[in-house]
Amino acid sequence: MAIVARPKQPTLPVRQALPAVSALLLRVTVALALAIAATLAIGAAYGARTLPGLTVAGMPIGSLDAAGVRTRLAAEMAGPWAASVVTLRDGDRTWSASGSDLGIAPDVDAAVDAALRFGKSGSPIDQAQAWAAALRGRADVPLAMRVADQQRLDRWLESVASGIDRAAVEGEIRLTAGGASLRTPVPGRQLDRQAMVRAIVAAHSLGDRQLELAIRSLLPSVDASGFDEAAAIVRAITTPLEITVGDRAVREDPAGLTTLIRLERTAARPGDSTGIPPGALAPASRFRYDASLDEARVGVWIAAVAAALDRPAKNATYVVAAGGTLTVVPGQDGTKVDQEALARAVLAELVRPAPGGARAIAAPVATETPVFTTADAMRYVGAMVPISQFTTYYPPSATRFANISTGANQFDNLVIAPGESFSFWDRLGPVTVERGYKYAGAIINNRSDEHVIGGGLCQVSTTLFNAVARAGYQVDERHSHGYYIDRYPIGLDAAVFEPGVDFRWTNDTPYPVLITSSGGDTSVGFQLWSLPTGRAVTFGGARVSNLVGVKPDQPADPAFAPGYAVDGRDVVTTRTVTADGQILHADVWASHYVPVWGGPASKAP
Repeated sequence: MAIVARPKQPTLPVRQALPAVSALLLRVTVALALAIAATLAIGAAYGARTLPGLTVAGMPIGSLDAAGVRTRLAAEMAGPWAASVVTLRDGDRTWSASGSDLGIAPDVDAAVDAALRFGKSGSPIDQAQAWAAALRGRADVPLAMRVADQQRLDRWLESVASGIDRAAVEGEIRLTAGGASLRTPVPGRQLDRQAMVRAIVAAHSLGDRQLELAIRSLLPSVDASGFDEAAAIVRAITTPLEITVGDRAVREDPAGLTTLIRLERTAARPGDSTGIPPGALAPASRFRYDASLDEARVGVWIAAVAAALDRPAKNATYVVAAGGTLTVVPGQDGTKVDQEALARAVLAELVRPAPGGARAIAAPVATETPVFTTADAMRYVGAMVPISQFTTYYPPSATRFANISTGANQFDNLVIAPGESFSFWDRLGPVTVERGYKYAGAIINNRSDEHVIGGGLCQVSTTLFNAVARAGYQVDERHSHGYYIDRYPIGLDAAVFEPGVDFRWTNDTPYPVLITSSGGDTSVGFQLWSLPTGRAVTFGGARVSNLVGVKPDQPADPAFAPGYAVDGRDVVTTRTVTADGQILHADVWASHYVPVWGGPASKAP
């Protein structure tokens, strides 16, 4: 490596260098002071005039006084400002107007004032810099506009706003009898007129200009943040649903599923305000929707679905063959929906979106075995004999015959197993026109009503009650009619009415009881088959008291002919059932009957 020696630079001793630096600073300071002094001196000479080289919006107005500036600006701006075009754009749409159409004009007074003040305020250094910029032609005073005709500008902005403004669409979720109705919220928009006025008058040149529209968002009371989640849940819940058990199915449409929704409209939460555009106009009160499944309603609905899908086990039974012998009809296993498990599945499934537009759930079920099995029936078939029977009669009537025969048939060949209880309404099933029932007379609130679906079923319950009571079985519930009906044993009628008035009894023997029914146009009868129990049944005589006649002003009952009356009374009837010298049942049945009549007898013509 070659080493090159550089000549040593001469240096001044420190003591010799300091005076040189001080002298240089002194010369710079003096020069600056002289420049500032010169600027101030020249500025004083231009106190009433503009700085040389100054321009206003590119128009030269240097060294002119106020009148000169005004004259120059007026001459230069006589045409351009009026013809210059302001254009507003919104997507593909534009709005344009000239300065004169907008009712705006240059603010000459402000421009003159700004020009005369330019470079004459601030520190001396600031003023010197302003002078330097003016002398180099780089100082320009911006031109502003003013509103010369406020009404003209307002009309034009109103025409622009008519194509811009759009009211907000309120989000709404409504639950109706026909299903759920959803309206998606849509923010509105509004032209910010004040911002547009400021933009229009803030011109920096006299040429054509294109301005950005100033638009403010209008938020609905319930916007997307308070709508979307609840709407998604409502849409999911109301998607048609099919619940199946084997080859059976229950299909629920959106209207039915809507009844399971609990919907609340509450005040918006703080977190709902995220995403609001700057400058958006929000209503004073904002809301949100919260949707969920009402578990109590779901439970009721599940019970109804289960009732439709359940296939109750069928007890084995008997039919009376020719010669009075019994033949066994085998029992059948059933299926029973597990309602708790189905409710859990439904609560989870219904709130999930169903992209296919429909869904199905296989209901969990358990096998239900008969209370009285085929083996049980076979065990007793050879020993079953008739142990009780009872028949009642009624006046000829096509409607009463339809109701009584239809009702009695529901209990024909019915077996009540040992220890099993019987409820008239549970075993009868629905009383509907579709099942053969008709409108006929019945007692409602102690008066006859001739237009009751299934009127006359009390004759079925009364007849069966008397057969059961005479066989010595345990009677759990029995009611009397509102008034005494003389075709029934007094004190031994059994009225039924839904809801709340039932006839119930229990087979409190170790043997099955077979019920068979029979009847004609004016009669109905029941026969009970079982094994002999050795029970003895004794009825005490009916004790009648408190006979009450019809009052002359008592309203007539439509079921009775004029002049026919039945006294009111209280009746007590007893029954004692014994076996092997022991009392098994000691019943006291009290009946209260009110007086009734058909009104006063008609006078002969």
